[in-house]
Amino acid sequence: MQLPGPAGALEVAIDETASATGRYAILCHPHPQYGGSMHDVVLDCLAQALGDSGISCLKFNFRGVGRSEGTQEGAADGAAGEVADLCAVADWLHEERSPRALLLGGYSFGANVVWQALAHGMPAERALLVAPPIGAMQFPEFTPACPVDVFAGDADQFIDAAALTAWRGINLHRLSGADHFFTGQWQLLRETINGALR
Repeated sequence: MQLPGPAGALEVAIDETASATGRYAILCHPHPQYGGSMHDVVLDCLAQALGDSGISCLKFNFRGVGRSEGTQEGAADGAAGEVADLCAVADWLHEERSPRALLLGGYSFGANVVWQALAHGMPAERALLVAPPIGAMQFPEFTPACPVDVFAGDADQFIDAAALTAWRGINLHRLSGADHFFTGQWQLLRETINGALR
């Protein structure tokens, strides 16, 4: 399905769990300029873990990706365009589903978009950031108003280890041996997220 976005229609997919709790999560995909889209195996792991907890998930393609209209922007503008896309999706979800609670999740570039949205005051019950490329991308310093869980492999080639260790205001979950793509570690990632949600 598609919904109105700030640069044209946005392609979305909603998975509403059978054990729906009235809680929804919006998930943001990796960098579009490197082939990222809502059809991503790591993002699927995050969605599955959330579904295990009865949380319905909405995934969408940023502008210029898949069937979403507009032009890809990526990090060139500090992800302002993609943050605006996320805000439009959140507004639609509140109008159409009236969620009891809203969570935000993102993988890689998508994690950066979620962090930027939180920095601009987007309300959320909780945020889940998978492999946020801190050190490679700008993550502004601020104190989030909700709990933020970060899931990162200790072999992630796109994360500055010192910056990650120094990051304040987050709950850090380290996955031993995992790289940026969680190669061969998808089940471990899902189990780690499940543990954090419990």
